Amino acid sequence: MLAAASNTKLSKEAALAIASKLVPTSGLELTNVSLRSPDSWRTFPEWSFTWVKKDASSEEIKLSYSVSIHGNTGELTSYSRYEPGASSLPYAKRISYDDAKAQAERFLEKNNADKAAQTRLYLRDMPEPKTPLNNDFLYTFRFVRSVDGVLFPDNGADITVNGAGTVTNYSLSWNDVKFEKSADPISEEEAEKKLLEQADASLSYLLLWEKTGAERNKPILGYLNPFTFYLDATSGKALNPSLTPRGEISEPLAVSKKQLPARHSGKALSQDEAAKIATQLFDLSTYELGSASYNEKEYQGNRSVWNFEYVEKSSPNNRYAYVSIDALTGDVYSYNKDLPIVKDSEKSSKKQNPENLKEKAMETIRKWTPTTANQLFFIDRSTDEGEAADSDRYRISFARYINEIPAASGSAYFTFDAQSGEILSYNTDFGNESYPAELPKHLSAEEAVEAWWKESQIEAIYMLTPLSPEDRKKVQQQSSYVPQRTAKLVYRVTSTPFDLPYFFDAAAGDWRSLSSGKAISLHRPAPDDLKGHPAEKELLLMYEYDALSLENGKIMPQKLITRGEMIEMLMISINQGRLYPMYAADRKATYSDVANGSRYFSAVEAAVDRGLLDKNATKLNPDEAINREELADMIVRALGYSKIADYSGMFQSQLTDIASTKHRGSIVIATTLGIVPTDKQKFQPQATVSRADAAITFTRFLEKRGEQDTQPIVYRD
Repeated sequence: MLAAASNTKLSKEAALAIASKLVPTSGLELTNVSLRSPDSWRTFPEWSFTWVKKDASSEEIKLSYSVSIHGNTGELTSYSRYEPGASSLPYAKRISYDDAKAQAERFLEKNNADKAAQTRLYLRDMPEPKTPLNNDFLYTFRFVRSVDGVLFPDNGADITVNGAGTVTNYSLSWNDVKFEKSADPISEEEAEKKLLEQADASLSYLLLWEKTGAERNKPILGYLNPFTFYLDATSGKALNPSLTPRGEISEPLAVSKKQLPARHSGKALSQDEAAKIATQLFDLSTYELGSASYNEKEYQGNRSVWNFEYVEKSSPNNRYAYVSIDALTGDVYSYNKDLPIVKDSEKSSKKQNPENLKEKAMETIRKWTPTTANQLFFIDRSTDEGEAADSDRYRISFARYINEIPAASGSAYFTFDAQSGEILSYNTDFGNESYPAELPKHLSAEEAVEAWWKESQIEAIYMLTPLSPEDRKKVQQQSSYVPQRTAKLVYRVTSTPFDLPYFFDAAAGDWRSLSSGKAISLHRPAPDDLKGHPAEKELLLMYEYDALSLENGKIMPQKLITRGEMIEMLMISINQGRLYPMYAADRKATYSDVANGSRYFSAVEAAVDRGLLDKNATKLNPDEAINREELADMIVRALGYSKIADYSGMFQSQLTDIASTKHRGSIVIATTLGIVPTDKQKFQPQATVSRADAAITFTRFLEKRGEQDTQPIVYRD
């Protein structure tokens, strides 16, 4: 530390004095001091200090602060505050998004006014914030560096505020950068025209992440965002994310124009038969079989596969070779072989011709994996993903196509020794999807580009240019080396942010979630009939999380809420704002009228597993209006009080109409906690519940849940 400190303008004492202003040091112990020298990641020296307050008896940390100070300028570069339970305030007292944003802005202005003046809050990449469903949550804000009015997203300050309104984290990322000034940049209008001209909407088959069982293997045709490239603000040429020129898109080249016969057919290969194929295809003369394993159903492709590990005979370095072979067809799925390490001084400067390696790779696929050779296509990405000039490896990849369209899964990868041309590794990756015999009717690429453009905004930004090979090598060899960075002016397109990835459905022509496949609205319309309603805030909460949907633009507060809607909202709140369908096709439905694959299946089965519903009933009637007794019981179970509610005789109540009810204990608990309202005399257990009343009840449930020290987890018996 002493050597590093001698090259730092600010002494430890001076930096500590600055850091201490952010920390109420009374009762806290300074437990750590460190000094970090500049490096390629953070290009400035940095003093860091940590204070801790512990429980005297248990040594448990009650409060801690970490503060980092720029070693030359004295500005705040990092700050974090940790206090267990600090944001566990009542749910009703949580701060709003706007209040949190104002707090973040005040923190930056107060503690680093210089950077506050050089940044601006960037929200374009953030979805419209939803109302939190619990009290232990965080708001995160990004303040992006602005250079002469142009954003530089690589630099900025990130600030996190908890539900109590306390800043818990702050981090500054800031480089010394030379910004390239363009003498005559193209205008935004010109950039828009060129972006549209060079957009490439590629139709492809897509798999939905959250689908399970048979549904998992049913791809859907869609268009992903065609504006993922950049535009050089001077030349107007398209650039890759690495800022290298984007090459012309070449036509995919088929490895084989026809399906080739399998190497083996009939019953599954035995270990000896599969091993014989391996020794015939690969030079394993100096190796011996070390181990073998058999997977009857390989994890992704549902195939039977033999896996072999070979060990080089009499080798002091224990070099290995690995081979995987399909037990039904004899296809090779993977191959990997260790090679002797060659010293840099012994390496040849002569490299293999990439075109020759491509031909070798295609011939190898036809020989090793013939049954899928007609589905694998070579796409020339050499201008996009060229190997580093100093690399001793050369990689070639192939993509799977079905009906001349990129498949949802499937690829092959080769790694060659760049000097000798020997294959170092080969891997294939195929799913088990089912595809139609012919390409379905779909919207054109032009229509997809138009749809995506309507959801896009163009902006000029600075981006860091890639390091030169020389600088890249120095960074690897010298941890303290700090290269001079430059930034280039480019145009980019940002699409409407959403809380989940989405795509344009090529058949239906609408926007859909890439996780569930459900149709989504990128711009949630405000209900026509809600302004000024007494339950406006509560109904909007349920609408935000899609538990309620609009009917002809109206939310209809007095419409009766259904059993399925209420169950779905409760499960969304338990899962922190998301509903995770986690059930495979073989999950037997608990209720005969909520089948696997139906809208409420996942929510209902999750509610059964958590003990919120009676698993012994045969029907649920999810589209039927829920009554007040059911609602009270469901809420109490969600709070984790179901066992207490079973002892209904221990509860006294002034309500005159609940004596013979099935869920008397739950009714008393829910009304005593003020979650389900009454007139103090009657509960009306069989009365139905309007959307407005259900929304108010749900919000009160969130408030009471927030008062609990922990959230009980109740599992299925």
